[in-house]
Amino acid sequence: MAEKRPSLADAIRAAVPPSPIRSRAWWHGLPPDALAELEAVKADWKAGRLPGSKAALARAVQAELSARGLSDVGIQGVKAWLGQD
Repeated sequence: MAEKRPSLADAIRAAVPPSPIRSRAWWHGLPPDALAELEAVKADWKAGRLPGSKAALARAVQAELSARGLSDVGIQGVKAWLGQD
């Protein structure tokens, strides 16, 4: 006797994982002390204690993270992070 195959819809539903698989955000891979320093810089910038534009700060952060081998994030990723609360 032939084995009954599931319907197309049932097969697709069974193949979808229960929760989406997401990669971690770049800042989650930083050492805790480096992240704390970045959060302090971000807070200073948001409070107006650090002059300059978001783009200038993002370039500086990206360059320093890259130079120290901490992250290969791009400027756009840093800008997005700076825009978060």
